[in-house]
Amino acid sequence: MMQTKQLILHNKTYTLHIAYQANERMRQALNTMTFDFWEFTFESYYQSGYWDDNCILFSLFEEEQLVAHTTLSLFTTYTPDQRLLLGQLGTVMTLPSHTKQGLSRFLMEYIFEAYSDKLDGYFLFANDTVLEFYPKFGFHAVPEHQASKAWRKQPTTHTIQRLDLTDTTDLQCFQHYLKNGSTACRFDTRSYGLAHFYCYANPAFGFAESVYLIPTLQTLLIAQQEEGDLLIYQAYYLKDNQLDQAFNALADTQTNRVVLGYTPTDTGYTYNPYKEEDLTLFVSPTLTTYFKDHLTMIPLLSHT
Repeated sequence: MMQTKQLILHNKTYTLHIAYQANERMRQALNTMTFDFWEFTFESYYQSGYWDDNCILFSLFEEEQLVAHTTLSLFTTYTPDQRLLLGQLGTVMTLPSHTKQGLSRFLMEYIFEAYSDKLDGYFLFANDTVLEFYPKFGFHAVPEHQASKAWRKQPTTHTIQRLDLTDTTDLQCFQHYLKNGSTACRFDTRSYGLAHFYCYANPAFGFAESVYLIPTLQTLLIAQQEEGDLLIYQAYYLKDNQLDQAFNALADTQTNRVVLGYTPTDTGYTYNPYKEEDLTLFVSPTLTTYFKDHLTMIPLLSHT
């Protein structure tokens, strides 16, 4: 539900708008700023109808101008022994004319206070220009590790079907797996809304043609072939974990390695350090053990 608060910071008057995506004027201001900073917008996501209450906007406006913003994404996260409620901070932006005025700090501290009794921890991805900023709030930089294993395609009787999410039947099938499927993911930050953001609302991101169903295995894969690597961004199965058979069905004769965009519960994988260029994962203290004591990564389709 949209909220609006008037406040004064350093003798300047601002309006804090929260969860305002239904307001076209303010949403367009956010889209303009997001495109200037990150070269994408939220418009297709909003128009898709799959923007849910787990994606919350926090923006400071000075009169009619958006000057600072942070998005809070909420995740119900499952680990082998816990259910966690986590928040990811993303699309952190401040107009160049308004930097070094404590606006991003205010937004973060506001979020922390508002969710102090609701969330078990936070994570975020910081670019190299702000690596000194987040430790001031107790965040720790942690490593990520990606699972992979050598692969050679074997004969199979299972056929694959690429889903076209512009088709109502295929979209409903996709949604059925999102809602009802298991993932065999050891740090499962699945998000119904973000899956639509990447695979349905924003075809330019490249995932619209990457959704495959293996009907006989009741398994759905979001995957791409990159040279000899079959990159599995996420996998969902309705009944039995037959993921190796599903991977084999999707692999081709050029596949020599299966690489996962999430941390599997299955064994038999090799783990290698993973880091995207100009991005470092920071987590709150409650989450450090998952990354420093275990080989873990944030699922790639959970990044905001």
